[in-house]
Amino acid sequence: MLTLRALPGRSDNDLLAAYHDGLKQHWGIGERAIGQLLAATGQGGWSRAEARLLAEAVRRDGLSMRDRKGLHRLLNPGAFPLASNPLKNKQLFARVAGEAGLPVATGCDPDREDLTGWLADQDDIIAKPSFQSKGQGVERFRRVGDRWHGMDVTLARDALVVRLTALWRAGGVIQRRLPTHAALLALSPAALPTLRVVTCLNEAGKPEACGMALRLSAGGARPVDNFNAGNLVLGVDQAGCCRPAWLGGAKGVPVLHDRHPATGAAITGVPVPDLDAAIALALRAHGPFRAGFTVIGWDIGLTDAGPALVEGNWNPGTDILQLVDGQGLARGRLGALYRHHLAALPTDRWRNARAMQR
Repeated sequence: MLTLRALPGRSDNDLLAAYHDGLKQHWGIGERAIGQLLAATGQGGWSRAEARLLAEAVRRDGLSMRDRKGLHRLLNPGAFPLASNPLKNKQLFARVAGEAGLPVATGCDPDREDLTGWLADQDDIIAKPSFQSKGQGVERFRRVGDRWHGMDVTLARDALVVRLTALWRAGGVIQRRLPTHAALLALSPAALPTLRVVTCLNEAGKPEACGMALRLSAGGARPVDNFNAGNLVLGVDQAGCCRPAWLGGAKGVPVLHDRHPATGAAITGVPVPDLDAAIALALRAHGPFRAGFTVIGWDIGLTDAGPALVEGNWNPGTDILQLVDGQGLARGRLGALYRHHLAALPTDRWRNARAMQR
């Protein structure tokens, strides 16, 4: 995984100024020259896709994906190496969350349990490869009779066991699919809806919920709700209800919807079930994962049995937060906490950061 830290000219964005100025102050001449060359060749700042997604006024005070990744590597030193990162290694995440008593989907460890026997008690499962993001490689299998049906394949039980065992050996996880909360079935027909809650350690060192967005499946065959996979994302108003939802488009131009594009169900004004409990779960979850992680983006599944922890993200996307909030990150509480932590970073953390870092 490569991180590029470009150094553009002076910015009026307070967050970017804190980040870039810190790099300039601690880098030598050679490293600064590489950073400036990256900026001059368009390797920093906003991508074309982000420019289509976010209004210019939002980007003026915003944080781009390229800058976000470099900044998060500074704030979350526990991210690397990836094999020991519990927010990237899905088997490790499941183990840490389970040992902490956090509500997660039940799963199977083929090294400790007979996978064939486990499958005999299941009808609907999810298989996730490790070290992936944005829903890449996630598969759902449903049993119909003695066959298991995936998105584009139908397998006998023994063939599924072989496939899932290979996934496990590569670091993936095998879990029972969590059923969607009844209030959201018509709003997320193909996948479990998740509430993205970003928690960040505050000035007192305590986790604080600083950003939130609800993600819904737009329909189709893929069992994911990620916005960049063509699904819906929306903000939650002060009353805990859904705002109009943005639909991700193939050309990156989002479209607002008051009703679900596939089911026709009303979106705007629908109360988000178990909202307070979901936020509380995200805050609770930060504790067992806080070593090496200042900021974490949590995906909280809204299930019929209450909120469940789906995964945590060490490099949480800020594009959907800025989209649903209608403002750049630098103007909100999360931007303020980023600036606080950047100001307190130890010198060696800045010096060990590189313009081009593997």
